[in-house]
Amino acid sequence: MMQKMARYYRLILDDYSAAAFTSFSKYYFGTLEQLKGLFDDIRSEENTAKSHASILSTFDRFLAGEKNIKHYAAYQGVPFLVPAKILGTETSVLTDSQWTHLNTWLWPYYMKCDKAESEHLWISCRGEYFRCIRTEFTNLQYGTDQENYEPLGMMIWGYPGQIQGKIGNLHNQLFVAEKQFKSKTEALNNRMNFITNPDPDFSKILEDVFGDG
Repeated sequence: MMQKMARYYRLILDDYSAAAFTSFSKYYFGTLEQLKGLFDDIRSEENTAKSHASILSTFDRFLAGEKNIKHYAAYQGVPFLVPAKILGTETSVLTDSQWTHLNTWLWPYYMKCDKAESEHLWISCRGEYFRCIRTEFTNLQYGTDQENYEPLGMMIWGYPGQIQGKIGNLHNQLFVAEKQFKSKTEALNNRMNFITNPDPDFSKILEDVFGDG
């Protein structure tokens, strides 16, 4: 018997990569198990748990059976967990990869890793269509020039609990949107193209490492 795919939800959170004088929100996607992992990690650190007490309480209410509840992201009341539909899944693996990441201020970080193993989901949620990504990096490094690199992860400036792992070997706990589409057809066409020409985009993952730069 084919195993039923776990239900995924959209969660809107504060965008920690937004400039300090602005307030923006960001889409995340995950199963209840993945969401629990994020919130358990937040609970594990006393000061972080205190500053995120409201959303932790909202998650507990959701697990207790309340479904039509809201929380605040970027000072706006938004639905808490919204069911999302999976249109397709694929994986990708890059080895000995190098690329440039632009931070919030469009300052380049030169990135490289030994391996990047990614899961990709094509998602429909309330009339919006996305390709989402979750990646496990091996020996992820960065430099402000192309000569000197250092392992990434000494400091994490993004949303608490989202980036997990040890220095250099990091992964994002919840999926983030790497592409958005205007229609379901465009999303499905992208999936077909991706099968033969995978083009993972790690930008939204790295936002939760570098924060606002």
